[in-house]
Amino acid sequence: MVLATESGALLVGESADPDQIRRVREIISSEPSVEAVGDLLTMQLGVDQVLLAATIKFRPDLSVSELESSIDRIERRIRQEEPTIKRIFIEAESLRGQAPQTRVA
Repeated sequence: MVLATESGALLVGESADPDQIRRVREIISSEPSVEAVGDLLTMQLGVDQVLLAATIKFRPDLSVSELESSIDRIERRIRQEEPTIKRIFIEAESLRGQAPQTRVA
């Protein structure tokens, strides 16, 4: 019965543990280049495999190089502190406010 329940939850794409999501939010928020953390969407892909999609608003004064470095640091730290998060997609909010959002992955 337990196996069927757990398997069913994985089949429908259950979200990650709320504590894990809170820790990821703290990791992202601690990056000095981040102004705000928006949606954090997670999906359990397997027993030890989580997908994370994060919307992040970065400081507007960052160069492209600084933005790339910041994203690399965030991804590296998330993977180090939350090893079950295997796939990370970061969506950077528009720095100029002209386009709704710009994808950076």
